[in-house]
Amino acid sequence: MKNRYQIAALLLLAAAILACVPVLYSLHQARKQAIREKYVLLDDVSASISRQVGSTIDVIERLRAEMRSSGDAPCSPAGLLRMQRFGISSQIVKSTLYLEQGKVICSSGGLLMQQIVLGPQTSRALDGVRVYTQVQVPGLPGREYVVLEKDGYALLIYPDGLIAPFARPDLSLALFNSVDGRYTARHGALPQRWTTATMDKDNDGHFTDTESGYLVVRRLLRPGGTGVIVATPLAAINARMAQFAHWFIPIGIIAGLAVLGMALVMIRRQWSTRAELLRAINKGHFFLMYQPVFCLQDDTCIGAEALLRWQHEDGTVVPPDRFIPFAEDAGLIQLVTRRVLELVVKDLSGFFRQYPGFRLGVNLSPRDLQSMDTPQLLADMQRAIGPGNGRFVVEATERGLLEEASAQDVVAAIHALGIEIAIDDFGTGYSSLAYLTTYRFDILKVDKSFTSTACTEAVTSQVATHIIELARSLGMQTLVEGIETQEQADFFRNKGVIYGQGYFFGRPMRAAELSAFVPLHTHPEQHAGTTTQPRGRPAAALD
Repeated sequence: MKNRYQIAALLLLAAAILACVPVLYSLHQARKQAIREKYVLLDDVSASISRQVGSTIDVIERLRAEMRSSGDAPCSPAGLLRMQRFGISSQIVKSTLYLEQGKVICSSGGLLMQQIVLGPQTSRALDGVRVYTQVQVPGLPGREYVVLEKDGYALLIYPDGLIAPFARPDLSLALFNSVDGRYTARHGALPQRWTTATMDKDNDGHFTDTESGYLVVRRLLRPGGTGVIVATPLAAINARMAQFAHWFIPIGIIAGLAVLGMALVMIRRQWSTRAELLRAINKGHFFLMYQPVFCLQDDTCIGAEALLRWQHEDGTVVPPDRFIPFAEDAGLIQLVTRRVLELVVKDLSGFFRQYPGFRLGVNLSPRDLQSMDTPQLLADMQRAIGPGNGRFVVEATERGLLEEASAQDVVAAIHALGIEIAIDDFGTGYSSLAYLTTYRFDILKVDKSFTSTACTEAVTSQVATHIIELARSLGMQTLVEGIETQEQADFFRNKGVIYGQGYFFGRPMRAAELSAFVPLHTHPEQHAGTTTQPRGRPAAALD
């Protein structure tokens, strides 16, 4: 009982944990969704800034192409006019220039721009565009400009203007030089490590800077050239996650409560079924049916198999395959087995005194074969019926033999009582041959699934024959289940099988019906008291 409460407590704990899983999963999904949305935003902004930079470089290409096609000298009046037109066509460009050997020769901005000192170029992109950064315009201290030049034609750009259209309070924006890592334009908080940390300088990517608390997108426009950084605080993620959580968490809570509710229903149902089973045991709702077992050689009833049934309170009859597995899980199987043996004593004590040699098969559950209480229960049954009255067979399935060491002790103790052991449902498990070499069995029962195909062209038609031959080679008796036709009975009789069972010989019946059935299907004195036969010799041959 204590174990049952412990199991129930563990189940409730597991259910509570499972109920939390949907909530935690919802929070996790909300965070993932918020991060995914933010990265989409950062990618869009970085792509827009990249297009802005690209369109500015395109101005140089157009200026260069138009000047060459017009034939105007760069610093001639006509050439300066063209350069001025290109200068005012873009909000980003402050002035158009013409350079020779790193010096400004003329400018659309007049003499002031001609005083610009460029200094050494910072980088040169693959398309031939030279980049000069940290350019100072005389008379405008505190501002740094960038000059882009190709084939002498150049643009003076205020780089902050490239990112200004995209500035937002929740975004940090920057252009940087991938060669020296310097920022050429910036808006918001921008640690220096973002230009080089985490990423190879010639690759783009996403990363999280947990130290400063930002999601960062880093994109290089050209290898060895300008890069773009767009970042947003993780605090914005948390705010967005909270918005998603308003939807996800209620769904998660509902799912969690559903899981917990189902667990409680299952536990309640389990305890309810357990209570019903205990009530059935205590109030005598169990009863036995007896299916005759015949000797195929002379068509006489030599025994029967006791089959447990549960007369439910609503009047329905519950077969054992519905409640025996539950009784095992609930720890009640020993009580059920005790009740079966008590019913044998109640139903057949007088019958066995009249037919002391009658064989009765009793099914044991897998759990019964793991408990040394089982031999004692069988001994109590024999003592209650009376010494020498009845010959008993216990039937066990392969599933009950998994715990090899304990099962061997139980099997040996049962044999010591003079009770035979049959292996039931042989051939339906995966370790049958191993069990036959490990345990001492007296009878091998051929499962009815093989009986039904023995006289057909089915793939399994030869299985029953092989099982019979195997039993014979091991000195074991064979009992064939599920015989329903004369053809099947004749088939197995010709194979030398001694015992048969099935609807062809008789359906399960109550004890009173069995008492009337046996005299009509036996020879006089057939079931008189006999000594226990050696293992391997057919009982019918001694009767």
